[in-house]
Amino acid sequence: MDRPKQALFTAINVTKLSPSNEELAEQLEVRALLDELYSPTTPVERKAVIREKINETILESYFDAASVQAEAEREQNKLEALRQTLTSQRDRRVEINNAANFIASGTLNTLGSSLGFSNRLPAFPGNFYQMLSGVVSTTMSMYALKQNAGGKTSGQGSPTVLAELFGRPTDEATTYPESVWRFFHGRAPQDPTKSRIEHLEEIWIRRNELEPHGSRREKLKLDLVCGMKDSKKSMSIDDLSDEINMLSDVSALSLLMSHHLRDLLRTIDSDVVK
Repeated sequence: MDRPKQALFTAINVTKLSPSNEELAEQLEVRALLDELYSPTTPVERKAVIREKINETILESYFDAASVQAEAEREQNKLEALRQTLTSQRDRRVEINNAANFIASGTLNTLGSSLGFSNRLPAFPGNFYQMLSGVVSTTMSMYALKQNAGGKTSGQGSPTVLAELFGRPTDEATTYPESVWRFFHGRAPQDPTKSRIEHLEEIWIRRNELEPHGSRREKLKLDLVCGMKDSKKSMSIDDLSDEINMLSDVSALSLLMSHHLRDLLRTIDSDVVK
């Protein structure tokens, strides 16, 4: 498909900002500066200073959002590699179990059947081997169901980008820049009564990636995905998958902030503000 050629960068007038862009401008403390920039009584020299200040704020906020996105994706890639290792080990163990089940039950069943061919031998040995074949097959099949859950690994032992969101300890790499923290706690467009991160938490609970509030395992699951160091706790493949999905959502929310920052940048375009 093709379309007519359009302007490379479309300027946005400050009076046409969306509610989310308006809120972000307030959070970044540039809304009043935008009003001054658009005022016809503001001297040209002052407008140049204001434009530079707004541009600097937007640029710094953009890199803040990019840093959170990069950290979330780094953790996500590390967990995906670990999940792949556990999945491969699980599949290998299940394959060995299936092969052993087939060989053992087949051998016992064949032996039991062969003993029944002779009329001179009592029926008990043949029937016993056939019964034993069924017991072995059932036992190993039940064990295979347990193996399908996969192995476990100890928790990360270091903070993740989810840690500060749930009041867990953080380090330099996982502490949120103030601009991103304000954006995450701004009103969610889907539900203005909740913040963006509260809305995201509801989604995580609805998708069973977090335990419901007040449940017995709620604190344990939060400690795991936040990277709390505790040798007594271990993560299953499902726990790793849950954390990977949550990190992906944090990364996407950070990227969404970049979208709004782009709109704010267009409000200080020289074609709009004279």
